Amino acid sequence: MHLDLLNTIDNVEECVSSTVGCQAAISALMRCSSSFQEGVGNALRIIRENPQLISEAEANFHLLDPLVEYLEAKVFLANDVDQLLFGLGYGREDMELLNNAYCAWETALEKIFVERLCAGVSSLSDYRLNSRFQRLLKREVSMLSQRNHRRALFIGSGPFPISAVWLHKYLGISVDGLDLSSDAVERSRGLIAKLGLEGSINIIHEDSPHYDVGAYDVIIIALLAKPKKVILDNIHASARPDCEVICRTSSGLRSVLYEPTPISTEILEKYSIADARVISGAADDTISSLLLRRVGRG
Repeated sequence: MHLDLLNTIDNVEECVSSTVGCQAAISALMRCSSSFQEGVGNALRIIRENPQLISEAEANFHLLDPLVEYLEAKVFLANDVDQLLFGLGYGREDMELLNNAYCAWETALEKIFVERLCAGVSSLSDYRLNSRFQRLLKREVSMLSQRNHRRALFIGSGPFPISAVWLHKYLGISVDGLDLSSDAVERSRGLIAKLGLEGSINIIHEDSPHYDVGAYDVIIIALLAKPKKVILDNIHASARPDCEVICRTSSGLRSVLYEPTPISTEILEKYSIADARVISGAADDTISSLLLRRVGRG
């Protein structure tokens, strides 16, 4: 037997062994009754010991999905004591690992759903997070002070531009979705065509942070779009004076799932927070929103 074939067999056996061990650990975690701190800590250990959950999220979605559901349940069902004790024992690297796992899960979920919708076996309403994003966009539209918007931009639209779709439905205007990933843009364009929304939603590939946003009077920045400071600096430099900017963030225990948008003194030198919708408690929503008003220009 050739050495390369032996190495292939060893790699396959190692992969299978890792998958079986990970599945057993997740099953045990879900059966065990534990506090918020213990549960999140155990989930963190599983993620750390199984890096393929993040690096190969689509292939391991059957493992990552129940783990994320467990984390969400822990967050949504947490009590005031959990809130007070939150952060004890979690370092910056721990939070980054949890955020990366949630990001990998959401991206894989979007890719899988786009394939199903484009294949004709699913509809928009079948998307698991559809109601969650529908509520989110309804909240964000309610924050806008102007009512005669003409064109909107959603930065970080991803493989499945669900936010751009609902933004268009609520405002009834043209929406551009922008993403730096050529793969995400290709998938998005296929989905938009399948939904028959080519004339209403345009997906743009842009990997430079210095793009002109002067054509828009509404801009929403996705929570997964980074780095926020670079994006906000570009908007401050090139947006219209009357442009309304919504920047998404997470708060409290929900930072286990999404990395919060850092509100630094540098950002506050260029923007004031005109309004906010902060999500907390038992609601199964995950994203908070900040309405930013530019200062120092226009």
